[in-house]
Amino acid sequence: MNVPIPSQPGYPYRALPTGAVRLLRIYQDVAANLICELEVAYISQLPPYEALSYCWGDPSDKIPIKCNGYTGLSITENLHSALLNLQLPGQSRLLWADAICINQEDTKERSSQVRLMKDIYQLASSVIVWLGGPIEVDGNDLWPIPPLLEAAQKNLKRNQLPIRHGTKDWVRHVLRPDYTTNGDLNDKRWNAIIKSLILLLHRPWFLRTWIIQEVALATRAVVICGRHSASWDDFYCAVSYAIDLDYFSSTLPEMYSSLQNIESARRNILQDQYPRPLDLLASFRIFLATDPRDKVFGLYSLFSDSDLAVLELQQDYSLDLVQVFTQSVIDCIKAEGNLDVLSFGGQDCLPAHIQLPTWVPDWAYQDRTKPLLPRFLSTFSFGQHQWLCTWESATGVGYPVVEISENKKVIMLSGYVLDRVSETGGILEKEYYELQAGHPLLEINTVMKKCSEVFEKWEDICGVTSNTPYYTNEAAWDVYWKILYAGGYPHGDEQQTKAAFEKWYKPFQDLRSLTEYTANRIEEIRNSDSSMVYKVAAGVGWFGKMTYMGMKFGMNMYTSRDKISPSKILGFGRTLFKTERGHVGLSSPHTKAGDAIALFQGGKMPFVIREAEEGKWQIIGDAYIHGIMNGKEFDSSKCDMLQIG
Repeated sequence: MNVPIPSQPGYPYRALPTGAVRLLRIYQDVAANLICELEVAYISQLPPYEALSYCWGDPSDKIPIKCNGYTGLSITENLHSALLNLQLPGQSRLLWADAICINQEDTKERSSQVRLMKDIYQLASSVIVWLGGPIEVDGNDLWPIPPLLEAAQKNLKRNQLPIRHGTKDWVRHVLRPDYTTNGDLNDKRWNAIIKSLILLLHRPWFLRTWIIQEVALATRAVVICGRHSASWDDFYCAVSYAIDLDYFSSTLPEMYSSLQNIESARRNILQDQYPRPLDLLASFRIFLATDPRDKVFGLYSLFSDSDLAVLELQQDYSLDLVQVFTQSVIDCIKAEGNLDVLSFGGQDCLPAHIQLPTWVPDWAYQDRTKPLLPRFLSTFSFGQHQWLCTWESATGVGYPVVEISENKKVIMLSGYVLDRVSETGGILEKEYYELQAGHPLLEINTVMKKCSEVFEKWEDICGVTSNTPYYTNEAAWDVYWKILYAGGYPHGDEQQTKAAFEKWYKPFQDLRSLTEYTANRIEEIRNSDSSMVYKVAAGVGWFGKMTYMGMKFGMNMYTSRDKISPSKILGFGRTLFKTERGHVGLSSPHTKAGDAIALFQGGKMPFVIREAEEGKWQIIGDAYIHGIMNGKEFDSSKCDMLQIG
């Protein structure tokens, strides 16, 4: 039974009874104005209603609305637009929208209502996904889903679609003003469709943390954009079709993979299968939240009952960010019986969160460098299509020994220092494409400009230049490429991955040979005892040969543009290092000479750690170290309790 709320001027809220929620009834008055009424209903006796999934928008851009006869409530422009579009002619509509149905100024109420979110979205007759107003391409309202859905249902291949740019690098042309004005009519139509899709997927809803549970928990979901709509199933089918055609290799790649993760979570929940909390935190790390604590709280509805039973952390907004993030780590260790969560810790965090201990990840930091654990390197989320890997744990089979200080700022782990970093080879940086496609040649072109010297240094550290075998008697080249993949085989098996890497890496080698030839020939001509006439002639001959070699190099790059796969190497955003004992590995870009390599009981990865004050250590990052990842180096008798702050 619904009970109208007697509102007070300027403040329509009053305390909710236990187990109750507010629902929002919207309708039009005779002048077609938006009228709202808040009603209370008990979660055990809810009437038919729809739950709204939307992006709040700019909190400073608010519009006052009339609610229960009073005008003291203001909502963001995007929510106001959604409510206007959702009005039904001649009848009311019952909705749940968090910004209105929860008193956002009441911390206690926010905490209690967030704990009911799972029921709210699961019990809704449908979840309405509001993406905002229409997508405009060349001044026209264009909804890309129907034509893409039709192509998907017909299972049309890439070469059967009239896309003007036939290679993988076509996306970088999409946002050019003339993109949809060239070509024949069919070209123009499809170019406009693709442009519309990309503009749609750049809308902020797709990176909002709360949408994950809102869609995943929905029994039925409908996507609305302006006057257009589609079921979630049709929407996802159309978008995933475009993704599967590899149209979005690197244009915000996490966003596209995250859509797959949302659908995977949704299907798992429908089958009563729940991912582990750490897998959810990892899969949706790039998502955003106005309140950073919601990066954790916003996923709780997706946790299994068995995991929730052992988690000490509750959705409580009286806790500060450090308390929330710290307890989330402790809970992950307790729930899983391993130290996998520490792979997300280290030196990277937002400036406002510098007070976090280094063993506590800043879940609000959009770190695009994944941990090196195979668990987090799967093609999709939650362990599906994991990379083949040559190792399982650097410490063998065991459980961590963990103690937490009373103030929860220090974690004490059973482990020991195995080695020390003696040198590093520089950081392999890669430009992140916000508006360009991720064609491998673009990747190679960027790295050539910035990182050729880094690759050369890395080869020296691995012994490739001197052709010095590794201490395991493996060839230096094999050790080198395996380190860049952290012992994994993302392209299939060992042979396929090596072949893919060598094809991707060859342009760097060719460019280096060209550069070395140029430098050597110039020096040879300069130091020659021959006459000036001979030197000029030799220089002209050298220039001609260099021109030919340069053109050949460029032509080879162009003709191989569709034959080179993306590298999938894990070296980007990291550094390669060598230790005092001759080990070579890959770790955080913050690694420097003198840092220690530690093995912790129950931890699968080695960690680079650094001495801090008062006998404490700081985590720099997880590490792949070739030759020790099978656990044979680990000696539990050497373990002592190391303090990590």
